Amino acid sequence: MDNNNFQDRIDEYLLHCETMSEEDKAQFLKEIEEDAEKQEQYEFTKNVKQAMVSRGKKLKAMTEFQKEMKSHHHRKTWLWISSIAAVLVIGFFAINPLLVEKSSHDNVRGDENDVFEMTVPTDSINNDSISTDTISLHHE
Repeated sequence: MDNNNFQDRIDEYLLHCETMSEEDKAQFLKEIEEDAEKQEQYEFTKNVKQAMVSRGKKLKAMTEFQKEMKSHHHRKTWLWISSIAAVLVIGFFAINPLLVEKSSHDNVRGDENDVFEMTVPTDSINNDSISTDTISLHHE
């Protein structure tokens, strides 16, 4: 039996062991047990297969990690933007009262209660927006 044919049997065992009959599995295992060269070829192929599977898993994990980092970068960017906006808004409301002049009572005549004790000048009634005609319409 040549090495290519035996390599096909190794591949069949490693890749499709679950579909092989128990008799074929037992015969294959007995054959590699009795022949050191075939056992060495089997071990080498098994190690290559494990390395390929491991490499595939690593590549898949790296791809997923890169996707996660990319989306994490976008989240991080939005977090920075929203944080800066929040600081600006809070700063505006914190600093704005300091910049507005405090109104003093110096520009108002009299005390705060004098408004209710004032007498209305008679000429101001003529300039009033509510006329006597409007008031009489509501009483009719």
